[in-house]
Amino acid sequence: MPLVDLLNEPYALPSDRNQAVVGEMTPGHKTIFAMQSGEYTLIPNKLVREVAERELPGHKLSASFTDRGEFSLSIVMPDEISEVATNGSSQVRDRLFRSLIVNNSYSGKTPFSLQGSAEWEKEVTGRRTEMRVSYFREICTNGLMGWADDYYTIDEYLAWLTAGKPTKHRKIQQEREAELVERADQRITREHEILIERKFHHKGLNLDVFRMHLQQAFQQFMKRSHSLTSSIYKELARKPVEGDREKLFTDTKLPKKLAAIALERLAHEETLLQTSANMWLAYNAANYALFNSKSSLAINDRYRQDEQLFHHFAELAMS
Repeated sequence: MPLVDLLNEPYALPSDRNQAVVGEMTPGHKTIFAMQSGEYTLIPNKLVREVAERELPGHKLSASFTDRGEFSLSIVMPDEISEVATNGSSQVRDRLFRSLIVNNSYSGKTPFSLQGSAEWEKEVTGRRTEMRVSYFREICTNGLMGWADDYYTIDEYLAWLTAGKPTKHRKIQQEREAELVERADQRITREHEILIERKFHHKGLNLDVFRMHLQQAFQQFMKRSHSLTSSIYKELARKPVEGDREKLFTDTKLPKKLAAIALERLAHEETLLQTSANMWLAYNAANYALFNSKSSLAINDRYRQDEQLFHHFAELAMS
């Protein structure tokens, strides 16, 4: 709403801060999340929910937010993948569901994004770009944001880990595939292929165009029912945790407080699931600490840290 409507007295307002983004984190208690210019376009969560209702049948929503105005929606699908960690006699099941995480922001600090980047075009057969698949773990009610989906096989992923996770891998792969596309004389419209990698900035955003892109992204997501990532989960579950558990988490580069919380969570899930600790539970304990603890980390920073955790524990389990 116009900031002037919230003031008791008339003020001359700077043009880049004359709109207030207002919401209620608690019913009846209004919060001003940010001050924006008149060109700022708020992406309503209602719009995201409407598109999800049409394109993602049977989904459930799990929402989280911070006092910084960061807002995250986990869109959880009803299809469950097979268990990966429960080896004991517990009646509690370790359930995983395919999911897509939507980040929205009212502060302007975090652009709207879909967690689960599109893969680069990998074939010259005209196949549409596919999405990485995220998973929602019921026990900790968190999305898991580490992926191995940029690789066709476990051996390719392991080779990347063994090489020290070179950052140039994807760029080289992209250039190689771009050459193949050119040789095949394919005409590809990148605007739609890389939709999920795009971050929608809020300045002057056309919501009708945005709705179209979101609809296409959700349609792509529905076509992807399996990923290499879930196979890596099973590799993690086969590797028991041995040695110094405190060192296991401090080696992840988590802040000291979060590493301590992860250590406690690992012990809790051992009891809950009545199973011995493995790298799958260790990864999830670190994930739990990241997303259920007070921290100065922004939501996107937590997701990036979670992906690093995934690769770290995968390397320990598979090398």
